Amino acid sequence: MTQYVDTKIRANLTYLGDIDALERFATGLLAVAEKASTITAMWQSMPLKMQMHRHSTMCPYLPMGAPSVTPSGHTSLPFDAIEGQVRTHVEQYAQLAATLQSAAERILRAYSIYSDSEQRARRIVNEMVEFAIERFPIGSSFFLAGASVFIPFIGLVDEGEFTPASYSHELWWFQDGIVSGYGSVLSGVPMSAGLKSLFKKIGSSSGKMPGGIDVSRLFDPKTLDALEWKDVVENLFHTDEANEAAGQFTKLGGSFVDRVQGSDVNVYEIHPRKPLEKPETIADAYRNIELLNGPSTSPGYATICIQRLERPDGKRAWIVTLPDSDGHPDSPCSVNQIVPLMSDSSRQRLDSESVKFAREAMKQAGVKKGDDVVLIGGSQGGLTAASMASGISSEYDFLHVVTASAPIANHPIPGNTYVTSVEMETDPLTALDGAQNPVRESWLTVQGMNSRTPSPTSTPVEGTGDHLEQPTGMNYQRAAWQNATEAGSPAVEEHERHFQEATQGELVGTYFYQGRIE
Repeated sequence: MTQYVDTKIRANLTYLGDIDALERFATGLLAVAEKASTITAMWQSMPLKMQMHRHSTMCPYLPMGAPSVTPSGHTSLPFDAIEGQVRTHVEQYAQLAATLQSAAERILRAYSIYSDSEQRARRIVNEMVEFAIERFPIGSSFFLAGASVFIPFIGLVDEGEFTPASYSHELWWFQDGIVSGYGSVLSGVPMSAGLKSLFKKIGSSSGKMPGGIDVSRLFDPKTLDALEWKDVVENLFHTDEANEAAGQFTKLGGSFVDRVQGSDVNVYEIHPRKPLEKPETIADAYRNIELLNGPSTSPGYATICIQRLERPDGKRAWIVTLPDSDGHPDSPCSVNQIVPLMSDSSRQRLDSESVKFAREAMKQAGVKKGDDVVLIGGSQGGLTAASMASGISSEYDFLHVVTASAPIANHPIPGNTYVTSVEMETDPLTALDGAQNPVRESWLTVQGMNSRTPSPTSTPVEGTGDHLEQPTGMNYQRAAWQNATEAGSPAVEEHERHFQEATQGELVGTYFYQGRIE
């Protein structure tokens, strides 16, 4: 058995014209499909009724409707022919209903018609969850802990088994609110009276944090007293609570980490056994993300791939593929770099070792100010790409950013940069920002949902087994993008066209770089 992926496509398609008319047309198709299904059910009951008539005493001269004993001068109805015609009608109406429903669903999916209303409902629910956690963090924690006890049983009902993946599969609709709520509590704005009291005690101490951070200033009692219901209500209209918390953690621990680990990044070129081919399509870009993180391309430490293109007009362009975390503490792509990359401060994001690594690698490869650049990255590489596109857009012309499994909703990427994101709904990493990606013409988000049961529109995922899994691998992201391309969405086609335009030109050089923190 394998896993399957279905997707929703989130994009702004108002530039195409009257989307409301398309919605009315699709709704009409669904109504006709429902009527066809009703007629199908009526025809399905006809063979049984014909059998009842055939074996009834409807005609006293026709014993049990048997043509072999029909008296002279009488005749029998052609029951066999009638039943055959009835079954033909059943098949025809069933096929008509299925065709109409499929057409309507494809229109709704391709044009993202229901995604906005669904997202609004989801936002309301998650804001309510966030509100509860902000005001009653301890009580909410006990409630969530208690609820988690029942998740294994829900997983048994839904999937027939329980695995650790059941938690994210059952909570995915609420995970933004959970992350945002605890992000608000951890960042200190706003917080409950109990935590205020605790932090007041901490603030009254004379202790110092590493890097000379004054605890009493960080937890100023006057500031804590000012946090009232007004702050909670205002906070509900924001979606960057998790990023605020990341910024606070970066302030607290950044100086300490730099002193222990170092803050300088030594970047050097390597020559892997298997170089990457130029990505001609977005599917190729996702393939390259997977290959870049493999041992043949990134031996030992995370590796950046920079490809130089020569345009037909002689202008240079670059494709920069950024790696995921590699697990080495002295690597600029270590897991602890996720926190500064998630910060709400552009300065903190740009000061992260991951961004320093990428900028120095681009400099060594010969990328000049004002050059056209396409950024590609999965997971932590996607965070690095979004941090660069939102923070140094004045240095380079970032034409297109392609990410997979990256929580970048609150990174302020300029509207003239195309962003193509693939996220699996039940992937915990994509929920770290506690928000949904913006919806605009230049930002397309493909949201995938994995299941062990195929649907008429699902795409199988390579390399998967019998049990429900966390969809963190690039095999899931690639299957989700394939599923989206098969939907016939104008938004997907537009982003594909723009990516091919942004990467046009002859590949004249491919360079690979690794780094160490010193």
